[in-house]
Amino acid sequence: MNRKNLRFFILASFLLAAPVLGAVDVFPELKVAPWNGHRAAVSLTFDDSDPSHLDVAIPELNQRKMRGTFFLIANRTDRKDEWRKSLAAGHELASHTLDHPHPEGLTAKEEEAQIVGAKNVLQKELGVPILTFAYPYGTMTPSYKAQVEANHLLARGSWFGEGLLTPSSDVDWMNIPSRMTLTTAPFSTYQQWIDEDFQKEGWLVWMIHGLEGTPWGYQPLSRKIFGQILDYLQSKDIWVGTFLEVGAYFRAQKIFEGGSKSVLGTSKTWTWKVPAFFPGKVVLKVQLVDRSGKTELWQGDQKMVRDEKGFYPVLFNKGKLMLRFSPSK
Repeated sequence: MNRKNLRFFILASFLLAAPVLGAVDVFPELKVAPWNGHRAAVSLTFDDSDPSHLDVAIPELNQRKMRGTFFLIANRTDRKDEWRKSLAAGHELASHTLDHPHPEGLTAKEEEAQIVGAKNVLQKELGVPILTFAYPYGTMTPSYKAQVEANHLLARGSWFGEGLLTPSSDVDWMNIPSRMTLTTAPFSTYQQWIDEDFQKEGWLVWMIHGLEGTPWGYQPLSRKIFGQILDYLQSKDIWVGTFLEVGAYFRAQKIFEGGSKSVLGTSKTWTWKVPAFFPGKVVLKVQLVDRSGKTELWQGDQKMVRDEKGFYPVLFNKGKLMLRFSPSK
């Protein structure tokens, strides 16, 4: 054997032994599919407990089997039975404070009343956890934001930067950007928003106030334009999920990708920490890039099986995932 072939033989032998020795990570790569396996994502959020959300938004969404997030002002929310019924269709009910005062100038006690008090009232009256928040007037102070973070998983802010996030974005989970709809804007404006989101493969959060027929809602959208927006969204490979659904998936993806990895013998383990207020059924769609057929994914004592699209459904709240290498296969 000449010197060149000897070097190749030694290197090949080392790489084959690496999974056993734990010296070199030669395991196949795992990738999380962004946006639940879709090209892009959208969350339609509605502010202020407006009656037109019950009369127009929810019926239009239900007709298309789409879900929205409704940020409620706790002390200004009427027709509570109807809001509770919306939960059965998968809509999210969330907090927009107790009384909607401007965040600036509030005392620490007033901040706590508006943020923690609203959460407690809404949870008691609606019977569901309140996990997300929207800032009144799209603004905050450092102490106000800290109070929100101590009590929620995600918070929606207003338009800054591009007004949307991509999988590579650095994310402030307590200040997710959004874009606000306006009465005077034609449908073509919103069509451009959707096209941009789709092209950039991002997450676009909409801030919507009143709809046609509102008694007092800000910048109401006509029913016609609202319907056009929903129909155009349906025409594209866009995940239309609630603010909590999309945000929790995105945050889980970021945590998983930044989690700890360790190799021991013929297995590689991913571990991560689950944040407070995380919903219990977040499933990451994970791709295993492996053509050898010699690896298996496990969570606990359960071997994982691909779904019909080739994704492994990883339960984020378990905080651990193991890949096992089987050289004998």
